[in-house]
Amino acid sequence: MVREEDVRATFAVLNARSAPPLAVNAEDVVAYGSRIRKRRKRTLAAASTGLAVAVVLAGVFLGLPEHRAPTNTTPARAPEPTSIVEPPHDPAYPEPVIPGQR
Repeated sequence: MVREEDVRATFAVLNARSAPPLAVNAEDVVAYGSRIRKRRKRTLAAASTGLAVAVVLAGVFLGLPEHRAPTNTTPARAPEPTSIVEPPHDPAYPEPVIPGQR
């Protein structure tokens, strides 16, 4: 069994030692907080830019007229020939001779 005097002596030695350095100090907390705020600002700026682009694109696509054919249309008629005109004969360009035609 451990004697009470030994336990008191052990605790007295442990209390006399200096405490280990803290893992977190105020400067680290302030620096970490500023890094977090900067990261949030960058994320918010990127997200708001992306959202603005999406809104503009949606507005453009929704604002464009629809490209559908009207439902009450009739097919176009074929054009009627008005006259047949022979091109003038140019001696510089004689007409081709097809074998067996003359």
